[in-house]
Amino acid sequence: ERHPKSPQSEQPSTITMSTTKFAKPQRHFSIALLEEHSFVIGLTVRLILMYALPRLMDDGLLLQGVRYTDIDYDVFTDAAEHIAHGRSPYARHTYRYTPFLAKFLALPLDHKLDGNGFSFQSSLLSTKYFGKFLFCIADAICGYIIALLRRRQRASSSSDTQQPSQTQQPLQKQQQKSKQKQQNRILKKIQELIPTPSAKLVDALWWLYNPLPINICTRGSAESLVVLLPVLITVALVNMYQKKIPLSSSQTPCFQGTLPIRLRACLTGILHGIAIHAKLYPVIYTVSIMAAFARQEQQRILTTRKSYITSQRAREGGWLHNLSDYLRIMENCFCCALSSEKNGMTGFPWKHPLRILTLAALWVERLFFTLSSVLFLILSLGTMAFLTYLSVHFYGRVALDEGLLYHFQRVDHRHNYSIYWYWIYLARGRASEALNRMTLNGTGASEGLAKTTFSPQMGFLGHIPLIPQIIILGFTSLGIAPYDMTLALFCQTFAFVAFNKVTTAQYFTWYLCLLPLCADRIQWRSKRMILSLTFLLVSIATWLLSAFTLEMLGWTSHRQVWLASVL
Repeated sequence: ERHPKSPQSEQPSTITMSTTKFAKPQRHFSIALLEEHSFVIGLTVRLILMYALPRLMDDGLLLQGVRYTDIDYDVFTDAAEHIAHGRSPYARHTYRYTPFLAKFLALPLDHKLDGNGFSFQSSLLSTKYFGKFLFCIADAICGYIIALLRRRQRASSSSDTQQPSQTQQPLQKQQQKSKQKQQNRILKKIQELIPTPSAKLVDALWWLYNPLPINICTRGSAESLVVLLPVLITVALVNMYQKKIPLSSSQTPCFQGTLPIRLRACLTGILHGIAIHAKLYPVIYTVSIMAAFARQEQQRILTTRKSYITSQRAREGGWLHNLSDYLRIMENCFCCALSSEKNGMTGFPWKHPLRILTLAALWVERLFFTLSSVLFLILSLGTMAFLTYLSVHFYGRVALDEGLLYHFQRVDHRHNYSIYWYWIYLARGRASEALNRMTLNGTGASEGLAKTTFSPQMGFLGHIPLIPQIIILGFTSLGIAPYDMTLALFCQTFAFVAFNKVTTAQYFTWYLCLLPLCADRIQWRSKRMILSLTFLLVSIATWLLSAFTLEMLGWTSHRQVWLASVL
């Protein structure tokens, strides 16, 4: 007790301190590299696969008979060579895209006129790889934009979170306890064994390290360059510095940023017009983007001129109700999450035609009498019309027919992921049989084709799949897009692809690029979601196996492919 403690006696304490100090596991170097340099790694992987896999599979060195490069890429390169020769890209059969894509891919062709005609000198990137090189870069940029938007969402959600009040704490505790009881113990054990990845790694896994986009862009699909990149930039501009306000919040919305809302509307309109010209399907986003800009501008007006507010409920919904001064019936507007419990009415006024007409008038005022939404509409339609006019001016009417009008009546009888392809296949077979009978009986081929293929019954049945798409499009455009535009665009694209008459693997990227931006609004651990994902994996495996037996082995497995598509 008199002598001080020896250093040996203090040694165990230092050991325990060191063990407690370094108790947290450190990240592995490879994981840190994947997180910090995700864009460079994702682009490098794409470029390596772009060069290696076609040389192995297309040249027959690996899996003879199975080609890696997409057939559409051959169409692109052939159309580019036609443009380099001074001809129309539509001289290439089945080229049904914008002519500016072929013009862009013809840049590396150095054509010179000599005595024998045109002689081509390939640059460092020939046409065999130049298009894929551009597609891979565009796809990697799409992944970078997705990761950047997800980081902004986390930053805005963390800044908007507030401490719950004392009255809300007991309710939240009860809900948390009920959710914890419902969770499965097996899932908890699995979560304890598997370490949770960091947020940066999850952002990269959504697209940059996703094998589906990597496969599609390295095979030569132009989706990332033509449509996904303009769509993602459009979403970024609409949601730029936008602060989310819940429907029941009484706080005044606040917007901070360098770009005014009307300038963002103009830039978004130009990009949206380019996307519509390149690929027709983004036209379904028009009303949703107009509704989002209308609500943003009316929220800005509410912050500056509060005298125009006619109702506290209207201010909570973030809308400026000009019609409510004349029509008090608008107090029951469903889109602002308002209801009139005194009259026993909630939600959409299905049984009251006057309220429906008033609601339609209100939305016409919001969409077409708000300057930002009108600017977006004019510039998007103007850009699309201008690019289409240039196409027709340089390449004739065929550019309008093949590049735009063809997609309104496209019907593909070959096997694909659509649930309607088998019906189309059977109808095409019956039409060809009837046509052969008519030709044998002496009837003209053109007359027989008109009677069989273009009957009014077939035309009416062909428009039936549009009904669920229109219903979902209207609900999401006016009911969801003003408050959560990304979720609305995802729902619209998913419904469009699911009910489309033609669905290929490229179509999946149309909504997969939007899924990471609204993933936090989806209950991934619910039983219904787990069951749906299980069915999805089983159906994909079944479809690929059945399609392989149909296309490669020549088996008659059409029904198996169709059942996998339905599943």
